[in-house]
Amino acid sequence: MNIIFTVCFCLSVLALTFFSPEKTLSTLLSGGEKALELSLNLIVVYTVWLGIFSIFEKSNLSNKFAKLFKPVNKLLFGNLSEKENEYISLNISANMLGMSGATTPMGIKSILELEKRKNSDYRISMFFVLNATSIQLIPTSVIALRSSLGAINPSDIIIPTILTTMLSCVIGIILVKIFIKR
Repeated sequence: MNIIFTVCFCLSVLALTFFSPEKTLSTLLSGGEKALELSLNLIVVYTVWLGIFSIFEKSNLSNKFAKLFKPVNKLLFGNLSEKENEYISLNISANMLGMSGATTPMGIKSILELEKRKNSDYRISMFFVLNATSIQLIPTSVIALRSSLGAINPSDIIIPTILTTMLSCVIGIILVKIFIKR
């Protein structure tokens, strides 16, 4: 992937230099400036949510939340240990809030716990599919991106996002249940 990106970038710079040399430097600088601004906006959003989840975990609310998700997790994954259930529940809830990048630490902990078992292919596959197709109730990252890019109503994507992510999640769950044996 890095090779493809590098080739595309080099070809773009060469084309820009050949066809419009006076705009090359200003275009590169403005692109870097926009990338830095976007990165800072996303860092702020992720920092806030990671702080909330840290408080959530330290106050033992995560255990209560895991108990709330236990019936759903049992239906999807089968019997889980308390730690597996807790990490999977936190990961799914963070994905539901649209914190895609901020869910990585909980996702890693979930996979590490699931790998401790024998024959965990089904559970890991189901977790991966749920992570990739997660239902998003509040697409926080996308709303933050749209807001930083000046959208008039950045939150007008909530209903379409809920509908499409629900559909993709259901299809993913059905495919895992069909193609991966417990």
